[in-house]
Amino acid sequence: MSHPRAGRRSALRAAVAVSALAGLGAVWAAPTALAADPQSNPGKTAPDATDWLKFANGRLVYGQDAQGNRIPDFSYAGYRNGAQPLPTAKVAVTLDPAANGDDSDRVQQALDKVAALPQGSDGLRGAVLLTAGTYRLGKPLRIKASGVVLRGAGSGANGTRLVASGEPRPLVEIAGEGGPQKSGAEHAVTDAYVPVGATTLTLDSAAGLKVGQNVVVQRPQEDAWIKAIGMDHIPDRDSGTASKPWTPNDGLQFQRTVTAIDGNKVTLDIPLTNALEKEYTHAKVWAYDFPGRISQVGVEGFSADGSAFTSAAGYEEHGYFASRFVDFAAVQDAWARDIAADRFGAGVGSIGGTASRVTVTGTSATGMEKAIPQRAPFAQPGAYSIDGQQSLVVNCKVSGSNVHAWLTGPRVPGPNVFSHCTSDNVGGFRLDAGPHQRWATGTLYDDITMLHSRGPNDDLALTNRSNAGSGQGWAGANQVMWNANVGYYGVENPPTAHNWAFGTVGKPVEGKQSGVQVSTGTPVQPESLYAQQLAERGGAAPAPRPTTTPTTPTTAPATTPATTPAGSPTAKPTASASAPTTAPTTAPGTGSATATPSATHRSAAAVAATGTEPPGTSLASTGAGDLSTALTVAGGTMVVGGLALGLARERRRGRHAG
Repeated sequence: MSHPRAGRRSALRAAVAVSALAGLGAVWAAPTALAADPQSNPGKTAPDATDWLKFANGRLVYGQDAQGNRIPDFSYAGYRNGAQPLPTAKVAVTLDPAANGDDSDRVQQALDKVAALPQGSDGLRGAVLLTAGTYRLGKPLRIKASGVVLRGAGSGANGTRLVASGEPRPLVEIAGEGGPQKSGAEHAVTDAYVPVGATTLTLDSAAGLKVGQNVVVQRPQEDAWIKAIGMDHIPDRDSGTASKPWTPNDGLQFQRTVTAIDGNKVTLDIPLTNALEKEYTHAKVWAYDFPGRISQVGVEGFSADGSAFTSAAGYEEHGYFASRFVDFAAVQDAWARDIAADRFGAGVGSIGGTASRVTVTGTSATGMEKAIPQRAPFAQPGAYSIDGQQSLVVNCKVSGSNVHAWLTGPRVPGPNVFSHCTSDNVGGFRLDAGPHQRWATGTLYDDITMLHSRGPNDDLALTNRSNAGSGQGWAGANQVMWNANVGYYGVENPPTAHNWAFGTVGKPVEGKQSGVQVSTGTPVQPESLYAQQLAERGGAAPAPRPTTTPTTPTTAPATTPATTPAGSPTAKPTASASAPTTAPTTAPGTGSATATPSATHRSAAAVAATGTEPPGTSLASTGAGDLSTALTVAGGTMVVGGLALGLARERRRGRHAG
């Protein structure tokens, strides 16, 4: 549960006007709240009078505040920063199911055999194909070299099934070694203020830097800034347990590539998702090498059963956090696709802090309520967790209870994206989502649906988590909710940063509404901000569209009752839910809003009936050469970066303790 910070002042609200036109008309992202001045102490406020984003004539038009901050560009998330579709490796080794016994050693030997092959011009060595059937795994499978892919025959009933046994762990580990190593001098950033969205920095010297070089832009978290955002004192928990104030640390480390140098001015390939403020931090740039990092690696086409882990000794004390399908670490340009993970305590898995440019597409984490203790005071694991950067989770499904559906960890440098994903709370405990702790930056929650909310704790929250955990505090900054259809939501502006919510349908959590809100209660166009940003940047060429239906998850979500429970997304926004229909109404936390509905959200029943939310296409049906994931929508499908994302013009749509 989020706990309000002691002594938090009440934010005044400003009137707002929002105009949303259907189809390709303009959407005016108007001022909606009083926000903390990005360069001030928490006690100061200033009207947020920024037109943050317009969508007119089929394109996005960005506004900015007085400091130059703007909505981040999230299109760089995922494999090859969205510039290329996911590749298909040629099969190098084929294995068939054995009648009995553990298959771990022979599968690992096949992976090691492929790792010894030479890399092709595309960086791939080959795939290990496990043909349809069941494989028993008592040990982790490890991909440790670039260019190696582990492939099954699909996640469907006639595909390849992995059955876990032994100690709880990731079933598959895709990991190199180590982390970034500094390879040159540090160069101080001399600009007084570098805004969110900037790509050009002024340094004290650019000597030793060159175009094409990998660099880290580091923003240490220092005492002055920690005090400015109020995290030098976090109140104790209601139980009396002491919270831990934040202390100075290395902060955010954005991995970027130099694209131009002009004197002491350096231009980077990807915009920053946090401001660099000389008042609060001594930002710097340094070149790095990463010799242990691997790339062009993936896992695809499997269903997996983690139920045996629940019998391990100590499972309820710590084991369920270790029970997951895949971990990514020390990788770049990696993927997981067409994965149905059933009864794993931590779901599909984790994109670690040393991972970047990872795509997870067409996946599901189901039956989590059977793998997580369903009683207090057991902490919540995450179904999909991102600690790295430039990564994308798209077209995913979570069902369970007492779980965080999608989360980020501490000091996460963006951009990162969760897009077109659905969660279903099938139990009696909470299921929530959002940044989890200690200032993750630049995450997009895009076209998210959360079904069967039990109350305000079942929320999508971009907020101050205060003394939750050991003092998680301001969990995320410069985060965006885009067309989220949820039971409950919270969006707050942290001092020195913003959080935005566009087209949110749901009930506002009281006291958690100081962030920037646009078109509350009515979806906006485009349907997916990520897909639109990628299309405008010239993302990957279209891939063949699968013709098969999505895989059915092993554990079916709860049947939608005839009467939708309180807090569940409804078939159509209504005045009682603070959603405009044809007459003006009041948007929660904003003031009056006038909006024309651009589309209607999907109901829970519609989600179940249309099958647009389950995980990806079965590889068993499409074949090895056709692995893209489709989101079938009226009005056409656009495939970008190996992902099919609907850009329908007119569509009836629904919308851990640390």
